Amino acid sequence: MFAISYKFMLTAPSPETEKQFVECWSSVTTFFQENAGALGSRLHKGEDGAFYAYAEWPDKSTFESSQQVVPTEDFVKTRLIWAEICEPSEILWAGEVTADFLNA
Repeated sequence: MFAISYKFMLTAPSPETEKQFVECWSSVTTFFQENAGALGSRLHKGEDGAFYAYAEWPDKSTFESSQQVVPTEDFVKTRLIWAEICEPSEILWAGEVTADFLNA
């Protein structure tokens, strides 16, 4: 299993933009699950106000090939909203899962 972790900062944090971001993140996650083989992801809000997420994929090649999936019209609309309310994401780390006790 391959995992990747991200950090997201909102451009103008507020309860409304936080709600919008969570909705966008949820929609993007669902898109990749339904169309690209993603296993899912989790989103956390840090004490610093940033959002942190990690996503799991069956393997690195599935993750890499997800970039070739043709986006739907709804996906494009979601990403445009995302771009308005969120700074570019930062990849914190990526790699193979070596031990997993999360759902043990």
